Amino acid sequence: MKKIRIASQPDDVTCGPTSLHAVYDYYDDSVSLTEVINSITYLEEGGTLGVHLGIHALKRGYTANIYTYNLQLFDPTWFHNPSGQRLLEFLSLQKKVKPQKKLVKATNAYIEFLKLGGTVNFKELSPQLLKGFFDKQVPVLTGLNATYLYNTSREFVEEDGRISYDNLRGTSSGHFVVLGGYDEVRKRIIVADPYSDNPLTRGKYYAVNVHRLLNSIMLGIITYDANLLIIHPGK
Repeated sequence: MKKIRIASQPDDVTCGPTSLHAVYDYYDDSVSLTEVINSITYLEEGGTLGVHLGIHALKRGYTANIYTYNLQLFDPTWFHNPSGQRLLEFLSLQKKVKPQKKLVKATNAYIEFLKLGGTVNFKELSPQLLKGFFDKQVPVLTGLNATYLYNTSREFVEEDGRISYDNLRGTSSGHFVVLGGYDEVRKRIIVADPYSDNPLTRGKYYAVNVHRLLNSIMLGIITYDANLLIIHPGK
């Protein structure tokens, strides 16, 4: 597949829209990064969710499919006989018995996503699953745990808003990147990372061991980021 071009995220909370912009660019969609950033829904604590990126894509005329591993939000049994309507019903019922603020916000976003025509899948995360997308020339926008991916100390927000790495006070952080290929011989995934000064490589493009990447995606559940977002141009 062709190389993914990704901009540097302007600040600490725009990795999601910057990654989405890279997918749009991959499909020769000339929307500006500023426009994408300004039209995304954000969380009160900063950042966004993969489902908000999916909603943006659907409203722009794309198709959007999410492969979720977020067991905080989805029960595996919901997918035994999956349908959009079934998921809508379960999400609405769960919201009534789990009124936690972030869960409710995420739930409402998924309800909107499904009503707009998006689909949610629950399928084993594996190198083969990712390779299937790459073989079809489809980039994968994924939410993951940056602390595990970068193998660095957890992050702490200072009083002046600066983020520092602190192995005692810090907490693990979520992140979005775009995946663009799989080297089966070396077992490495090609990553386009909007955080150009990341502690792993100090660069936006690199290859990472497939098992480290998969573990990073699964650990994204801590910040509701454990998902793959697959976007295709609409008909």
